[in-house]
Amino acid sequence: MLDYDKEAVAYDATRGGEPRAEAAADAVLGLIPAGTERLLDIACGTGIVTRRLAAALPATRVTGADLTCGMARVAAARLPGSVLLADSRRLPFRDGAFDAVTS
Repeated sequence: MLDYDKEAVAYDATRGGEPRAEAAADAVLGLIPAGTERLLDIACGTGIVTRRLAAALPATRVTGADLTCGMARVAAARLPGSVLLADSRRLPFRDGAFDAVTS
C-alpha cells in the first residue's frame, strides 16, 4: 500500500504533474453546476487539481480535504487557508454546507 505521507512531495511528478492536473480539472469543471458558491474537493491530495478548480471558479469558495498529513501539507501550501486534514467518512461539516463535491 502506498504511504501517501512519504510520497506527498514527489507524488505529482510521478503522476503526470501539471499536464495531468490540467486535464483532470478540465474534466471536472464541466460537471460542476453553474452558480456553485461552495465546493468541497474530498481527497484533494496535493491540491494540484484543487488549485486549478479554485482558479477557474473565482466566485466559488473551494475547500480541499485530505486524510494524510503529507498530502494536506502540500495542498495547504498551494491553497493557504483552504485545506484541512479530514477523513472523508467523518467530515467536520454540517449537511448542505457545500453546493457541490468533487473527489
